Amino acid sequence: MLGEWLSAQDVQQPDGQVQYEALANSGQIDEDDLIDQLAHEVARNYVAPGELALVFDDLGAPEVADYLRVNKFPSKIEIRHGDFGEILTGALYRRVRRWCVPILKLRYKQTPNQAVQGTDVLAFRFRQQPPVVAVPEVKTRATRDPRVAKGAYESLEKVLGRLDESIAFAMARCNDRGQAFLAKRLASLLAKPENRAVERHMLFVHDARAWKEDIVTLLSDLVTEPTSLTVVKIEELQEFIARVYTAAEVATSRDRTGVRGGAE
Repeated sequence: MLGEWLSAQDVQQPDGQVQYEALANSGQIDEDDLIDQLAHEVARNYVAPGELALVFDDLGAPEVADYLRVNKFPSKIEIRHGDFGEILTGALYRRVRRWCVPILKLRYKQTPNQAVQGTDVLAFRFRQQPPVVAVPEVKTRATRDPRVAKGAYESLEKVLGRLDESIAFAMARCNDRGQAFLAKRLASLLAKPENRAVERHMLFVHDARAWKEDIVTLLSDLVTEPTSLTVVKIEELQEFIARVYTAAEVATSRDRTGVRGGAE
């Protein structure tokens, strides 16, 4: 779905250490179908398989929707936008770029309107030697804000400095789910950090009309190590995200599983 929806645009590479890619709507997917598919992706990031069945055995869709609004989906716009950016990033790395994304971090929120601490998304290529860890810093913006470049750079530096904490969190969650193979692979990256390669990634989910290329230049002036930057441009981003979350309430209330498939 993402591979059909988002297509690469022609861009001019900046000087320096930033490798830049811009993605935008290809027009190949019907918008209603796109919203429906993204709604299920949003829901499965917050709700584990079978979770709603524990809470709502014989209750109807309105009760489920109310539960989601209060306990799962953030009501604050800035938090919802940030969550959506992380969800879209995880799906892009997992479904299109074919990285291993072992956990859906938003499932472990205790408070809907607070961000989960640690790295936004962790993605791995375990079969490469040495194994590769991609650390994407995600920023979502519905309006133009040149400060996003500096903010992303500083945030990425912080999470890289505490990367072991995020890997340990992912390892513990995999162990909780009985995914011993993944837990052991993550444990090996903790035990011997010198045997892993770390890639610096940034992903901006941005309103298409508000995006300006000078942000790439500002970022390239800050970055001193090779960094992959992906910008996903979405028309009328704030309204788009609102539609996706409304559709997620409807879809989850209808099937009560909150997921398609089930495995993270």
